[in-house]
Amino acid sequence: MFETIFTIIITVIMTLLWGIAAIAAAALPYAKTSQILNQRSTFLFWVAGTALVLSTAWYGAIILQFIKDGWLFVEGTVKMLIPLTLVPQLYIAGDILPRLKGFRNSGEKPMTPAAREAAAHPSISISFLAAALVSGISALSTFFVQPVLPSLSQIGSRFLLVALLLLVPAIFANRRYLRLKQGKPLRRGFGVRLISFVSAGLLTAMVAITLLVANVLVGVQVSKLPEASDMMNHDWIDEGGGSPTLMSGSSNHQHHAHHASASADPSQVEVASLTGDISQPADRRFELVAQRKKVTLASGAVIDAWTYNGEIAPELRVKQGEMIEVKLVNQDIDRGVTIHWHGYNVPNAMDGVPGMTQNVVKPGQSFTYKFRANQEGTYWFHSHQQAAEQVVRGLFGTLIVEQKQKTEDYDEEITLINHRWETDRGYLKAFGNQDEFQWKQVKPGDTVKLRIINAYNYSEKFLLQGTEFRITSIDGMRIQAPQPLSGQTAFRLGAGGRYDVVFTMPDRPVFLKLGDAKNESNPGIVFYAGSRPERPVFQPESAEFDPSDYGKPVMNEVTAADPFDREFHMILGNRMGFYNGQINFLWTINGEVYPRVPTFVVKEGDRVKTTFVNRSLGEHPMHLHGHHMTVLKKNGKKVATPWLTDTLNVLPGESYEVGFIADNPGMWMDHCHNLDHAATGMTLHLMYDHVLPSYEVGTRSGNIPD
Repeated sequence: MFETIFTIIITVIMTLLWGIAAIAAAALPYAKTSQILNQRSTFLFWVAGTALVLSTAWYGAIILQFIKDGWLFVEGTVKMLIPLTLVPQLYIAGDILPRLKGFRNSGEKPMTPAAREAAAHPSISISFLAAALVSGISALSTFFVQPVLPSLSQIGSRFLLVALLLLVPAIFANRRYLRLKQGKPLRRGFGVRLISFVSAGLLTAMVAITLLVANVLVGVQVSKLPEASDMMNHDWIDEGGGSPTLMSGSSNHQHHAHHASASADPSQVEVASLTGDISQPADRRFELVAQRKKVTLASGAVIDAWTYNGEIAPELRVKQGEMIEVKLVNQDIDRGVTIHWHGYNVPNAMDGVPGMTQNVVKPGQSFTYKFRANQEGTYWFHSHQQAAEQVVRGLFGTLIVEQKQKTEDYDEEITLINHRWETDRGYLKAFGNQDEFQWKQVKPGDTVKLRIINAYNYSEKFLLQGTEFRITSIDGMRIQAPQPLSGQTAFRLGAGGRYDVVFTMPDRPVFLKLGDAKNESNPGIVFYAGSRPERPVFQPESAEFDPSDYGKPVMNEVTAADPFDREFHMILGNRMGFYNGQINFLWTINGEVYPRVPTFVVKEGDRVKTTFVNRSLGEHPMHLHGHHMTVLKKNGKKVATPWLTDTLNVLPGESYEVGFIADNPGMWMDHCHNLDHAATGMTLHLMYDHVLPSYEVGTRSGNIPD
C-alpha cells in the first residue's frame, strides 16, 4: 500500500510541476528583454529538471516494486503509463531543455525577432502541457483508469486521447508562432492574452466533454448484461497453460451451450445431474421458509429483515456423515431466493447459485437440497440470489457439523455470527440479534469453544482478553497442534470466514469484543466466574494473529513439489466505469468485470494453482465454491504453515498462491465475498471441461446471482 500512496503523491506533484512549466513556457515569447527571457527560461529549466527528477524517482519506485512484488503488480503500469509519460519527458530532456539553455543570454537589450520566434515554437509549450496531461492521467489511474493487462488497442487509445486533448492548445500555439514568422507583432495586452487562454480552455473542455459523452454512450450500451446467458464466457477461455481440454478452441457460445447433446460424448454431464449419491433416506430434515419479518435487536432497534423461518441466523446442527435434507420455501421474497452452503463442498447441483446450479426459488415455490455432511466444522449458509442485497437484509444462517466421534469435549459452546444491520436507529453491528454486551457465568477450569462467523462484507477485528486462547479451526478445517496465543493478540476474520476459538476459563473475567479496544459501541461477551464485573476493560492489542505461521503445516497433494497441471492468475483491480448501464466504481479481475472476465477451465483430477494479486484500493475476500484452497505462498514467499481455507482475504498490495485438487466436477463461482464487489463484476467461474450448463442467468429467467 505504501507504494500506491507514494506513486499517487509523486505523480500529483509531477502534474503540478509540469503544469507550472507549461504556463511558464507559454509566457516565454512575451518577455520584453533578453534578461527577462533568461530569468523565465532559467525558472522553467529548474522546474522541468525537478519534475524529471521526480519522474525518475517514480520509475525507480516501479522498478523496486517489480523486484519486491513481481511483474503482475506493475505490468499495466509498465505497458501503458510508462510509455505514455516517457514520450514527452524524453523529448523535453533531449530537445527542449537544450533550447532553454540557448535562451539564457545576459543584457537588457530587447529580444530579437529570431529569439522571440524560437521562444514561441509550439513544441516548447505543448511538450510541457503533454507532460502535465500524462502525469495527471498517471495520478488518476490508481482510482479511475487502473491499467491491468492492457491490450494494444487500449494502449493506443490512451495515446489518441492525449493527442485529441492537445489538439486545441496546439492550434492556438501554432497560430501564435506563424504570426511571428510572418513578422507580425504579438498581442501583448493582458486582456487579449486572457481571452485567448480562456478560449483555448473552453474549446479543449468541449473536446473533453465530447469524448466523455461518447465514452458514456458507448459504456452504457456495452456494459448492459445480456437478457439470458449460460454464465460462461466462451470468448475468453483460460486453460491455465495446461493440456488441451474439451473447451480448447471454443470461440462462441454455441460450442458448449445448454442444448449441446451430451450423448455425443458420454463423458459429458449436465449440472443438474451432479447431485451426488442421494439415494439413501435423509437422517435429518429441515425446512427453511424465506420470509419478511420485523426483528428486534437486544437494544430495541428494529430491523425490517428478510429471514429464514422468521429469525436471525437460524442454526442447522447435524453430525458428520448424516444425510441432510433441507426444504427451502419462499413465502414472500419477490425476486426469489436460494441457499448456498458457504464453504461446504457439496455436489454441484446442491450449491445454490441461481442460473448456474439451479433456478431461483420464486414466491410460492420450493426447492429441496440433499447432501451428505462429510465435513465437520463451522459453516454458514446464505441466499446467492442478488446476495449483495439479500444477505445484508438477513437471509443467512449457521450450519454446524459435529464430529462423528468427538475427540475433544467442551463445557460451553457458543456460535457468534457477526453482521451489520440497517435498523430504525441507523447501522448497528451485532452477533445475531445481540447488539450489546452479553454476560455469561462460567466455572473456572471449564473449556469454552467459540464458533465465530463473519457475515459482514468487510473483515472484522476481534479481541479476546483475560486469558490465553487457541484458534483450532479456520473455515471449518482443523489446525493441527495450535499453540496458545496471548490475550493481547487480536485476530481478524475476513468476510465469509470462520474461526473456532477455544480457551480455558480462569478465575478472572474474560472479555470478547468486536473491533478495537477503544470502540465501546460494538457488541461483545463478558465471561465471569464469580461476581459479575461492572464493565469490560480492554487493552490495545500487541500483535495480530497470522495463520501463515501457526500450528503444524498442512500436508496434502498440492503441498508436494510436483508441478501443477494448471496455473491461473487473478489480478484484482478497480476503475470507474459502467456496469449494466449504470456508472459504478468497478472491482475488476484481470482488468475486466463479469461477464467479460475469463472462464477458468480444468479437467477432473488436475492439480491447480491460482495466484491472487491485489492491485486495488480495497481488500478482497476471495471465495472459491466447491473446494478448499491450500495457501502456499504469501507475497512471493512460502508460508511457514500452509493452511486450508475457502475464503482468503487479500489485502491491498498482497499476493497469495493457493492450490487445490479439481475433485468436485461442476461449474463453480470464484468471487469476492464483499458482495457489493461481486455485484459490480468481481466474479468469474471455474468450470470442468466435461460439464454442460442446465440453466440460464439473466432477467428472462430471473436468475441473478452475485
